Amino acid sequence: MMKKKVMSVLLAAAMAVGMISGCGSTGGDSQSSTSGTETGQEGSASEGSEAEGDYYVDEDGNKYKKFDDVKLTMLVCWNGGFKTADDQYNNDVAKAIREKIGVTVEFEGIMMSEAEKLNMMFASGDMPDMVNAPYWGGTAGETAIIKKAGVEGRLIDIKDMVPNYPNIADAYDIGVISKKYLETDIDYSENNGARYVLPTEVAGDVEDIAQWAYGVFVRGDVADTLGIDPSTIKTSEELYDFMVKARDYGFKDVNGNDCIVATTYHEGWSYDDYAQNFNAKKLTTDYELDADGNVTLSKLTDNWVNKNLFIWKLVNEGILDKECFTQSDERGKEKVGNGTALFACAQYGVTIDATKQTGLYDSNPEMRYIPVGPLNYSDGSALTQIEAEGRSGSPVIFFPNTCSNVEAAMTWLDYVNSKEGMRLICYGFEGDTYELNEEGQPRMNADLTARYAADSEGVKEELRQRGINYMQGRTYVAKKNMAWFGESGPFEADAENEYLKAYKEQRPVEILKGYAIDAVAPNFEGYTDFAQWAFDDTKQKEYTQRAFFADTEEEAREILEDYQNYLRTNDGGKLQEFLDYMTEQSKTRDDFAF
Repeated sequence: MMKKKVMSVLLAAAMAVGMISGCGSTGGDSQSSTSGTETGQEGSASEGSEAEGDYYVDEDGNKYKKFDDVKLTMLVCWNGGFKTADDQYNNDVAKAIREKIGVTVEFEGIMMSEAEKLNMMFASGDMPDMVNAPYWGGTAGETAIIKKAGVEGRLIDIKDMVPNYPNIADAYDIGVISKKYLETDIDYSENNGARYVLPTEVAGDVEDIAQWAYGVFVRGDVADTLGIDPSTIKTSEELYDFMVKARDYGFKDVNGNDCIVATTYHEGWSYDDYAQNFNAKKLTTDYELDADGNVTLSKLTDNWVNKNLFIWKLVNEGILDKECFTQSDERGKEKVGNGTALFACAQYGVTIDATKQTGLYDSNPEMRYIPVGPLNYSDGSALTQIEAEGRSGSPVIFFPNTCSNVEAAMTWLDYVNSKEGMRLICYGFEGDTYELNEEGQPRMNADLTARYAADSEGVKEELRQRGINYMQGRTYVAKKNMAWFGESGPFEADAENEYLKAYKEQRPVEILKGYAIDAVAPNFEGYTDFAQWAFDDTKQKEYTQRAFFADTEEEAREILEDYQNYLRTNDGGKLQEFLDYMTEQSKTRDDFAF
């Protein structure tokens, strides 16, 4: 089990907003903060609010400063947008939070690449109060942009603030996040002791680890018509044979139009699922040991070339949709929702939601997408969801130095991550939208549960307009819903999609122990400059997509090997010097994992 945070002493020192560069208290309480959240307070929530005046005490005794109608904005920097209530200020949940702590947060989504938006935001200086963005660690594009912003002083150092807010402070606990993630990415060496990002969407315990349910999915009528049991497909070649038969049969979509064989969602997410059988079962995707026991990059291996040649084959033979590498999420969902794509990939829940938006299963229940496989790892073992001992990359929330009131932002995050706050934003209101079961856990009422089973999207939208069950999507820190409520989210104990639930059981979470070897990479002299080209996702994508669209396999192979040669020879062969360093480091401790 992961480490559970026990806070014996809570800081109560003043945190004057004026101490934070570029962060004032515009639109909020004019007084300085006298505390974050305090535990062990006496009295009920209403007593606390009335007796303290400037504070709200929740049902568990947590004490929150109350602000004077502070309005904050959060950018949800994930391509595809973020669904909210139409009125983010006056919906029922927003009003309830405002009555307690006097803070309202309004969200804005994006319909462009995350890296592009971050670059535009920092270049223009037009920044919201909070940002939720990808922070996968290492040299991932978005991570590098956020790290650079911190080094340049564009972000607020929250290291000394977070301990004042116990409902979010455990985000940094080892076990919630990995030691590697904390040491190399959160406490980035060039931060000079500052801490700029708050890990989010991490689990407070193993049972709260989100199961993403990645895989490949096929229209059920395709499998039935071809007489193929999808669960028997375990290798990429078996998948290829299945796809060829589907391509050659001449299936139609719900409107009687010709079909494409396979697609993805936005910008090719995640075509890698079709080639999952080439992947080894391990913690790191960038590094591995060669036959001589030396550290090498996975993308320098023959397996990397062969894996991408498999994708080339799917594209070249009219199986994988050529448009998928540049299409929007909505375009991908349209293809799946109309049954135009015989095969889909990425997260099963996304595929199910796409079909719900169109009502595909109402008109054509035989077209229900069902799991293929799951495919095996390259060693033949069953596919699982690999996790480190604590997450090693995650979404994060950070606070630009233009934040209008970081104290109010922290207080709001602290409240919505409390047991009372999480129940409010997920379930709504007792006696109205939910009741408590015998264990004191919230369960959506019988009417909503019955309607959700029949029309989940309709009920989600109805609740969303009241402010219920959308705010937590990009604001939960160390998730504790299973421990608190006995289910990961509303309706899951009683009305979770049965097919999604069954597929999650097929792809369980598996914890791999060890200290991931990529943690030592940033200690290489000149690593920052080196990594800008050696781990440039844009450059790699340029080569691989050129290969995918090559006319012949020979040409595709040449392009992929040209990229490998570029890596080996660039900057006077710096890569080999780096790999020699990594090999030396790999022998310094016995718990390194690949």
